[in-house]
Amino acid sequence: MKHYYAHSTDSKNTSEWQLLEEHLFNVTTKSEEFASFFNADVWARYLGHYHDFGKATLQWQAWLRHVNGIIDEFSRYYDGHPTHALLGAKKLFAQSQEAGKLLAYCVAGHHAGLPDWGGGTQFGLKHRLEQSYPDPMIENFAGTLPTVLPFELEQSRMGYQLQFFIRMLFSCLVDADYLDTENALDAEKAAWRGQYPDITTLAVEFWQNFNKLREKADPESFVNKQREQVLHDCLNAAKQPCGFFSLTVPTGGGKTLASLAFALEHAKQNNLRRIIYVIPFTTIIEQNAAVFRQMLGDDCILEHHSNFFPEDGDWKSRLAAENWDAPVVVTTNVQFFDSFYANKPSKCRKLHNVAKSIIIFDEVQAIPVERLQPCLEVINELVHSYDSSVVLCTATQPAFQASSEFPSGLKEVTEIISDVSSLFAHLKRTEEIYIGSKSVKEISHELEQHHQVLCVVNTRDQALEIFQCLSDSSNIFHLSALMYPQHRSNILKKIRKKLEQGQKCLVISTQLIEAGVDIDFPCVFRAVAGIDSIAQAAGRCNRNGTFAIPSKVFIFSFAGDSANSFMRHAVQSARKLFAEHQGNLTAPDCVRAYFKDYFWKNEQRMDEGNTLELCRQGQGLDIKFRELATFRMINSPTQPVIIALEKESIDLVSQLEFAEHSGGILRKLQKFTVQIYPYQLSEIEEWLETPLPGIYVLKSREMYSDQTGLRCIAPQGEGFFA
Repeated sequence: MKHYYAHSTDSKNTSEWQLLEEHLFNVTTKSEEFASFFNADVWARYLGHYHDFGKATLQWQAWLRHVNGIIDEFSRYYDGHPTHALLGAKKLFAQSQEAGKLLAYCVAGHHAGLPDWGGGTQFGLKHRLEQSYPDPMIENFAGTLPTVLPFELEQSRMGYQLQFFIRMLFSCLVDADYLDTENALDAEKAAWRGQYPDITTLAVEFWQNFNKLREKADPESFVNKQREQVLHDCLNAAKQPCGFFSLTVPTGGGKTLASLAFALEHAKQNNLRRIIYVIPFTTIIEQNAAVFRQMLGDDCILEHHSNFFPEDGDWKSRLAAENWDAPVVVTTNVQFFDSFYANKPSKCRKLHNVAKSIIIFDEVQAIPVERLQPCLEVINELVHSYDSSVVLCTATQPAFQASSEFPSGLKEVTEIISDVSSLFAHLKRTEEIYIGSKSVKEISHELEQHHQVLCVVNTRDQALEIFQCLSDSSNIFHLSALMYPQHRSNILKKIRKKLEQGQKCLVISTQLIEAGVDIDFPCVFRAVAGIDSIAQAAGRCNRNGTFAIPSKVFIFSFAGDSANSFMRHAVQSARKLFAEHQGNLTAPDCVRAYFKDYFWKNEQRMDEGNTLELCRQGQGLDIKFRELATFRMINSPTQPVIIALEKESIDLVSQLEFAEHSGGILRKLQKFTVQIYPYQLSEIEEWLETPLPGIYVLKSREMYSDQTGLRCIAPQGEGFFA
C-alpha cells in the first residue's frame, strides 16, 4: 500500500500526500473512540477499515493522480472518476447479510448520505451492491463481524432501534473521516478544534459566578426563597443515575440557572460529556446562551440554530457547529430533532456527540403535537440505549409522561421538585380571568385605563391593529419577531426603564415576549391561546412578587376571530376549562386537564408524516433513510435577512464581500437579522442586496419601521421556531 493514497494535496510531490494505510488506521481509531461512548466500538472498527476500501484500486489511484496532473505507471488504468464507497460496502455485505448489511449502509453513504435499501436503480443500496466493481488491492479486515448489539432489541421498536443505531454509527464514521482528512490537509484548521474546559472546570466557574448573583439578591423575598428551594431540589436530584427527569417550575421560579446547576452536578456524578440545551424559539436562544456565557465563560458555549451562520462565524464556533464537540451546546428543537431523521453526512455528523450527554428540553410542551411521537422516540432511545439523561423542563407539566390517559408517553420520569403543588401555590401571584369577546377598539380602550400593562396576542396583524388604535405616545411599545434582535433589545431596555421608574408603559407584543423574557408588569392581557401560553403570559405578571397579590391576567378573544389554523386545537382545548378553572388557569390540575384534552386524546395526530411507521418497516434492515429524511419539525424553513440600518450593521455588511473568512462578521450580524418565510422574501426581494450568495441585506428604511419592524406580509403566527 505504500503507493496507494487516500488524499492528495496541492503538491504534485506524492510524498506529501496522505497514505491510504495511514488514513484507514486513523479513521478506524477515531471511529472506535467515538462509538465507545455507546459501547459500539467493535462495530465502528469495521467501518473505519472498509469505508475507503475502494481507494485501493488501480482505477481510483489513477484518477487521483490524473486530477493532479501526474503521469506515471497508474495512468493506463485511468477511466474517469470511479466509485469507492460501494466496494467496502459490498465486502461487508458479502460477509454477513445482517451485521454486514447494517454496516454497509454507513460505508456506502459516507459521502452521499445514508441510502434506501430499495428505491430503484439509481439510489437503492440493494441494487448497487449487486453491481460488479474492481477488486481492491488490499486484504479484508481480520476477524468476524460482530453479532451482538450494545442494547436489547424490543419487538415493537426493533425497526426504530436499528435505524437509530445505524445513524449513530454513521455519525462516528463521518466525523472520524472528516477530522482525519482535515488534519492531513489543513492542520491549521484542525488545530482550532477542541481545547475546551471539562465539566468539572465549568462547575467551578459556574458556582463562582452564581454565588455573586445570590449575594446581590434579597434573601427575604418570598420569590427568592422559592428559587433557593428549587436549586436545593435540583442539587439533590443531580446525585441520581442517568434517566428521565422533569423540572416543573412556574415562570419566575429560576429554572434556567437551577437547571444548569443540576446539569453540571449530574454530569459530574455520571461522567457525562456535555450539556445540550434544546430550546423551542430562536427569539430566546441567544438570550439563554448569553446567560450561560455569563455563568461559564465565553469559550465553551456553542449556539447552533437558524440565526447562526455555520459557514462563517468565528473559527472555533464554526468548527464546533459541524460536530457539536463543545461542552455546552445551545440549539433548537428544529436543529436537534431534524438531525436525528436526516441522512446527509453534514447533518448526521454531530449525532455521536449526543451520546453520554445531559439534554435539557426547555418548554418541552412547545413541540408541535403533529411531530410529538417521533420526537419522544428520539428522547426515549437516547436515554435507554445511549447513556444519556434527559430533563423535561417546563412551567406547565405534566405533558409527556406516560399515564393511563397517555400510555405512549415517557416512562419512569423522575420529578426533580420535591413538592410541585406547594411550589406552585407559594409562587402563585396572579389570577387569570376570561373576560369574553372584545373588539380591537374595546381592548385598546381597556389597555389605556392602565398605567403599566402588557398585551400579548397571537399574530403580528393583531398586534399592529391594537398598536395603531392606541393614542400616539412615547409610552406605547410594539414587539414582534419582524424586529431584529438588537432592535427588540433596545425597545426592551426602554420598557424596563419605564417600569422601574414607575412611568406609564403600554406594551403590545406577539407571543415572543412569553419565551423567557425577564420582564415584570402589574397587569397582563392575553388573547385566548393554549393554557401553556396563558401560563407563560402570566409569568410576565408580578414576576418578582413586588405588586399586589393576586395581580390580574385578563384573557380575551377577538370578536369574529375563530383562531388561526396553527393554534385552533390549542384554543379549543383551553376554552373548555375557562368556566371550571376561572381565576386559576395556571394551576397544575387545570394544566393537566388541558394536556389531557389537547395532547393525550389526539394520539392519532402525533405522527402526521407516518415517520414511526417507516421506521417499523425497517425491522429486516430494509430501511428507507432517504424517505425518513423528509421529516421536518416545521414545514416552512425561514431565511435570515440582515437589517443594515445602524452604523454597526452597515459597517459589518460593508466588510462581508472583501473578508476572506469574514472574521466572525456573520456571527456579529445575528443580532441584526430577521427570519422570514420564502413568500415574504419574494415580496421584498427588490429591496434587498446580496453581498454574498444566499446572504440577503436590507438597507432601505422604507421597508423597516422603527416602531414595528420589517414591512412584509405577516405569517400566521411568529416565525421563530427554527
